[in-house]
Amino acid sequence: MIAMPDLLRVSLRQVVRQRNYGVVFSIALGITAFIVLAVLGREIRYKIGQDMVLMGGVNVINVVMDDRQYPGQPVREFYPGTVKALEALPGVSMVSRNVRGGARFLLRGAGERSLNVNFTGVDQNYASTFSLDAVAGRLFTAEDVECRRRVCLLGLDAARSLYGGAPEALGRLLFLDKEIFEVVGVITGVMLGSQRQDGFLPYTVMVDRNWGGGKINRLHVRAVGWEDVAGLVEAIPPVVREHQSAPYVRVITQEDQLKRIGFTFMWVESLLWLGIAASLMLGGFGIWTGTFAAVRARTREVGLKKAMGGSDADILAQFLTEALCKAVAGGLLGIVAGAVLVEAGARLLDTGFSYGLLLAGSFGSIVFSAAIGVGGGLYPAVQASRMDVVTALRFE
Repeated sequence: MIAMPDLLRVSLRQVVRQRNYGVVFSIALGITAFIVLAVLGREIRYKIGQDMVLMGGVNVINVVMDDRQYPGQPVREFYPGTVKALEALPGVSMVSRNVRGGARFLLRGAGERSLNVNFTGVDQNYASTFSLDAVAGRLFTAEDVECRRRVCLLGLDAARSLYGGAPEALGRLLFLDKEIFEVVGVITGVMLGSQRQDGFLPYTVMVDRNWGGGKINRLHVRAVGWEDVAGLVEAIPPVVREHQSAPYVRVITQEDQLKRIGFTFMWVESLLWLGIAASLMLGGFGIWTGTFAAVRARTREVGLKKAMGGSDADILAQFLTEALCKAVAGGLLGIVAGAVLVEAGARLLDTGFSYGLLLAGSFGSIVFSAAIGVGGGLYPAVQASRMDVVTALRFE
């Protein structure tokens, strides 16, 4: 029986001579993609999902007290304890309190301009919940809400209609029901929609003055990702009813958009895994055909080794080890490239990754590469080991 160090040395020399770099790179490509998807798959899905939800807000769940639809029912509002319980649910990123009914005021702008503006009561989380940006000034802070400051935000279209632009609107004083409010910011964003013509006040200010009904009867619950929405839709009503009376609480989502996004992600992910499988299968097929070609090219060599006392097990071990070396070399190259891409991807996505998962993926990749080598090289190696000595020596 040939010694293992000699077997490895001879096999590596043969792999270098054969120059089957295409097989090695094919396996390396599949392993690289596998490691990147295994380690950064969730982060990639989250980032892509965030970009998609910005166009439709599908990860924002509206939770409303629908008591007004039932005559004779008291108009209920969400308690602080209920809000805290919802914020603690797995999959919830943040919860924004909202006075559902708006208050409309006629505002006079620059010159002779005037506009009937609807004001909504919101908290400091509203802008983050809907991914809104301040194009001028600032957003609401927790102090604005808690201290009941008389400040307001204007949508970009409202600021343009009244004052000609966002910078011009900053610092303006608005008279709302004989009270003076200062414009501290102008906001915009894809998810703001028609509310670009609206104004926004701290919800505590509206509750104190009984504007818009004076009750916090709507919550905007932002899920971490679109995949969390379905579970939260089921979990929210029981949590609300556990902390207060809410017989007519209603949960509103964008079901059609969620289904489209889910369908799109399913196909994209399927195609990615199909590409990885095709690359690895191509590598395995390359090992199979390459080993067959090596056996045919070295038929006389096999006959000579058997004539000199080489056993069938020695011949089988040599060709199988050559196949394993090709596969494992591709696996190692793929692991190195995958680790580099994971590190670069984590920095690009501004996120961390699990080193334990990377190590587990690397170990699994080596095992899988070895399995490809065995699967692709076993049959040709067996054929070589079963050759008849005389027939092999006469082969031209």
